[in-house]
Amino acid sequence: MVYLVTHGERLFGVNPSHTYDGILQIEKLVLREEISLVVIGTGARFREIYNTMINRGHLQQDTPVKYSPFCGSADGLEANKDVILIDGTTVSLDDYISIGSNCFNAWKFISSLPDKTLLCAGGELMTALELANINKKGHLYELDPEAKTGKKIQ
Repeated sequence: MVYLVTHGERLFGVNPSHTYDGILQIEKLVLREEISLVVIGTGARFREIYNTMINRGHLQQDTPVKYSPFCGSADGLEANKDVILIDGTTVSLDDYISIGSNCFNAWKFISSLPDKTLLCAGGELMTALELANINKKGHLYELDPEAKTGKKIQ
């Protein structure tokens, strides 16, 4: 199994971080088994997931960590549905090709990871996995790469 934590409620703007309530959403999540690898998206909010889970004792500090834009980038979807890029450029969602745009084999990526990997990720990856219908901010999901299924566990 692979686990995925979606970022909590966040601010808007360039490389958005969590709101106070968003951090509280992450703090309540509890991993029920030891994680073998953590993969963190490249945006600030994904590193905040990791830091919060370390600070709360939910992850071991010696767990190996890797970074991947496949888990989420520094770009942010604004409230008006425009995308703001890391340099502050704003583009229409219609002009933005994300990993959730059916051009990325997300399940192949998930299958390449070791068992008990934790992904600190966001909605783009959930969309690419065709799990947008269960995607909620600040939740923990269990992914089965063999069956290509996912379920919310917290």
